Amino acid sequence: MPPDLPPHLSIIWEQYPRIGEKISLMWGYVELQKYLSTIVLDERGGRLGFPKPVLAALLEIHRRHAKMVPEDNIN
Repeated sequence: MPPDLPPHLSIIWEQYPRIGEKISLMWGYVELQKYLSTIVLDERGGRLGFPKPVLAALLEIHRRHAKMVPEDNIN
């Protein structure tokens, strides 16, 4: 888990360790914004979705990361 995130967001790493690992690996890169958007918005259909606390944590991480690494910095 990136060190500057509040502890309550660790729910992702606890319940979805593979997603947590990807977030950790992509932290600081604009690709994380794209990844989070694809897992939060179901474009394939047929998925059950995340429990509300996990979804809230993913959205908060997306928001925090977007402030740190805005997508409009893509060349």
